Amino acid sequence: MLKPYYKRPEHVNVIINDETKNSLADQELEIPYLENNSLVYDFEDVIQASELNKHLHHKQIYRLRELLSKYSKCFSNNPGLTNLVEHEIQLVSDQPVRTKPYRKSHRKNEILKNKINRMLKLGIIEVGESDYMSPMILVEVDGKEPRPCIDYRKLNGIIRTEYFPLPNIEERVETVSAAKFITVLIVSKGYWQIQLSKTAQRDAAFCTSFGTYRPLRMSFGLKNAPYFFNKLMAELLNGLEERTTYLDDIAIFSDTWESHLKHVETVLQRIKRAKLTIKPSKCKFAQQNIKFLGHIVGQDFRIPSEIKVQAVLEFPTPRTKTQIRAFLGLAGYYQKYINLFSVIAAPLTDALKGRAKKGEITWTTECENAFRELKGKQTDKPILYAPNFEREFIVQTDASNAGMEAVLTQLTEQGQEHPILYLSKKFSEVEKRYCTTEKECASIVFAIKRLHYYLDGNSFLVMTDHNPLVGLNRNVSSNPRLMRWALALQP
Repeated sequence: MLKPYYKRPEHVNVIINDETKNSLADQELEIPYLENNSLVYDFEDVIQASELNKHLHHKQIYRLRELLSKYSKCFSNNPGLTNLVEHEIQLVSDQPVRTKPYRKSHRKNEILKNKINRMLKLGIIEVGESDYMSPMILVEVDGKEPRPCIDYRKLNGIIRTEYFPLPNIEERVETVSAAKFITVLIVSKGYWQIQLSKTAQRDAAFCTSFGTYRPLRMSFGLKNAPYFFNKLMAELLNGLEERTTYLDDIAIFSDTWESHLKHVETVLQRIKRAKLTIKPSKCKFAQQNIKFLGHIVGQDFRIPSEIKVQAVLEFPTPRTKTQIRAFLGLAGYYQKYINLFSVIAAPLTDALKGRAKKGEITWTTECENAFRELKGKQTDKPILYAPNFEREFIVQTDASNAGMEAVLTQLTEQGQEHPILYLSKKFSEVEKRYCTTEKECASIVFAIKRLHYYLDGNSFLVMTDHNPLVGLNRNVSSNPRLMRWALALQP
């Protein structure tokens, strides 16, 4: 687990002479997304960023230019202010939360002062006092500019939890990957486009070593902020089937050019009415393939994002249980691309056994081989295809002494078989004692249960290399376990 922010070590400051101090400070404090000129829409930048000339002809580019010019005021680096909702904070305790500001280095304080001055100019915060007070911190990540955040941990402990379900990522990725034209819009500083109520402004007040402030917009770090923002986006785009959202990412997908223009205009109309703004530098228009939620999707297939794969490849050798969980979580995001993922990772998951959830582990040769093999699978550039519910599905299953696997595939019009996803599961100690027929049958039951959202209401073919299962209905009377599974497999 990460240490609290105030316990983390400071970065080592570099001593510089007076001549370069000012120039370096200006470079560090530059915030490109908070420019004074907020209307930064330029269609020539759109053409270059989206590489439209590669897959659109001149008439299509001209029509897209007309459409985006019509809604040019929706594109801004500065956050808007929606008139649809207002975020309220409900507390379960009347006892005020007060925390004094954390002490920070002079360098960090100067960065925070600059950030706060910009937020004051934009009307994101105001100078003020409150009974409730949370400290502001500065989060620094390699390759990214420093970002101010507020440590709301104590306040979150007394906030009544509000829930709104986040969308299923796998379902969203599959849906978008089947499209021919895809546009992705990113909301500019989404949280800052939602007004806080008066009481919420009091509760969410924060302090620094040089002053106290009240946020006027929804702050990053509040307990219910992700759910509230996702609810806003779901209500904003309700009824539009050819779009999908995940927090501040809006994906618009279509099978034809004409329909795509209509879908993009409908979404922009709703964004304009809601007085939201879109960050132009992160938007991509009318793409055939595009990065979405860690995948490259479009044209009926999807592949892992190279940036995420590189993060897996550069992951250092784990030495603790926490590090193993981190690696399995990172690599496991793409487990549906990898055949026998759970079986390969078995030595790593076995290393997590025991009462202690933390602590060092014994790194064995089996762990090292599993670690390297999972990394190697990421470099094979696996491809998965979007499901077509007009065609028959094929479920291929197999079992070994270590675990079971399943592959969902479909045949194309040309007779080529394409994988849709891979599933796997390692056997428990009880399952390892099953006979061969029971293991093979268990893999079929496992596959059909896990794939029910594809197979329900559709015809499908089950393929297995274990011939005795062909007569499963006729030869189960002497085996209660097989009899139970045979009944479960009945249509």
